[in-house]
Formats: sequence, structure tokens, C-alpha cells
Amino acid sequence: MLEIELTYPKPVPNRSLNIWSNPVFMQTVAEISNFIPWHLVCYKGTTIVAVLPLYEKKILGCRVLKRSSLSYYQGLNLWLEENSLPARKLLDALQITMAIARGLNSNFKRIRINLTPETYDIRGFLWNKMQAVPFYTFVHNLNSELKPLPDKRRDLAQAEKQNYTFEEGLNTEEFIGLLKILKVKKNWNPDCDYQGLVDFIRILYREGMLRQMNLTQQGKIVSSNLILQDGKKVYNIYQATEDNALKKGACSLHTVKLIELLQKEGFQELDFCGSSIPEIARFNSALGLQLKLFFQIRSSAMV
Repeated sequence: MLEIELTYPKPVPNRSLNIWSNPVFMQTVAEISNFIPWHLVCYKGTTIVAVLPLYEKKILGCRVLKRSSLSYYQGLNLWLEENSLPARKLLDALQITMAIARGLNSNFKRIRINLTPETYDIRGFLWNKMQAVPFYTFVHNLNSELKPLPDKRRDLAQAEKQNYTFEEGLNTEEFIGLLKILKVKKNWNPDCDYQGLVDFIRILYREGMLRQMNLTQQGKIVSSNLILQDGKKVYNIYQATEDNALKKGACSLHTVKLIELLQKEGFQELDFCGSSIPEIARFNSALGLQLKLFFQIRSSAMV
């Protein structure tokens, strides 16, 4: 018998939560975004078998699940019996997602959450009258060689001549400056103010969850990104490049240097968290990254 409980985010004894469910991460996102954070916990008897991170906002008295740009995914933590047969694991996972879907429907009026690509069996949500909208992200398997198209190889060759330096270091002022350029150029609108984003960066950097990687020229940052580390996986959550440097291949070189560093450090996968901006999607495709599907779960009443 499976039971569902909503609890304030906290560590789970003898379990490792993904970064999207990490209590410090969730509390930081919630405070900056003015949301209420929850763990939706699924029990089998007294054993916790799943945790789903959620963010609530009350709208006109209704309980609504919202997404924050600070948390691209709301990744499901699922713990199945290691020694079970594959068929048993499949059935157990299905029963758990069905219980979670029922818990979501009974507690919230409207729902919108992004599952990670690992949760590809979404039948439990569909069978409980929820929507599963397909979205895409770009990833790179860090155990494989990057194979860019000829035009990107030319960009890389051009960038190598610019005396760029790839280095790690926190510099929120220059990073926010690059993001402001991106906001104007791509009509990108974060759902928190810049001071909130700075607070997010500093808190997670202090906790060892976030790193800033930069491409510099003569001491000035011309391309920068923020990455989250989650076990052997890395998420590239923000990236921005100065216009002139972009034309000289800086963004391509920055991505390649990041991949090389992560490979040396033993990570297995880099997720670029989306492919929704056409120009950026074409860039990532030409660079040789792989497209991967994930699902956004919505309540049936949502449009």
C-alpha cells in the first residue's frame, strides 16, 4: 500500500536526494521566488520510495504548483528494490507515479512541473487525467567525443587565435552584466530580479553546489556560465557571451573547454537545460550535442 505525504524539504535518512530536491537548494529557490517549497513523499509501509520537489504559490485562494527559472527541473527521486527483476521494477515505478499523480491532483488546483529526462515513463500521470507535454534539452555524454560540424570547427579555430583563457571563478557583477545583454538580445525574462539571482548564486556557491566557469580576454570575462553538480551529472543552468566575442567563436570554445574540464574531473553527462530558443538550439546542434526528451506534467485544466 502506497501513501503520500507533503512535508517541508528535509534530508531523507539513508537516501541521496538529487540536487533539485536538496533542502538547501529548494529553500533558496523558494525564498527568492516567493514560493512555498514541498517534498511530496511516497511511502511503501514505513519506507520512503520516492520524493518529488514542488513549489507552491497561492493564487486567489487556490493551491497552484509553479516553476521557477532558478530550478529548471523538478526531478523525481525514485528508489526501487535493487535485486528486483526488470519487470517488477517497471511495475513498481508505475504504481509509484500513479500514487504521486493522485497526490498532486488531490492537493493542488493547477500543476506545472518539469521532470528530468530520466523519468520517461509518464503513464501514471496520463492515467490520472494529467497532461504530459514533450520538451527537449541538449546533453553531452562526457565519455564520448564531441563531433562539431565544419562551421563550428571554423569558429573554434578562430576562437583559438583570440588569446582567450578558460578559468573558474566567482564574479557575479560581470556575469549579471552578460545576462543583461542576453535579456535585450534574446528577449529573455527571468522570473526573479537580478539581486535575487545574485543571492541564489552566492548561497549555492558557498554550499559547494554551484560553480562559475569563465572565458576571459585580457582579464575581462567575455563568456560565462553557471553549472550545478549532481553526482556524476552536471547541469548548465545559465550561459551568456558578449556579442563581439560571440562572433569570434567564444561561445563554442567556452563549451568545448567546459566539456574537456568535466571529462578530466570524471563527470559523465552535461545537460544544457533546454533547447527552446531557436538560435541557441541550432548552435548546440551544430556543436554536436545530443537532443533528449523530457516531459512537463500539467493538470488537465491548464492551457
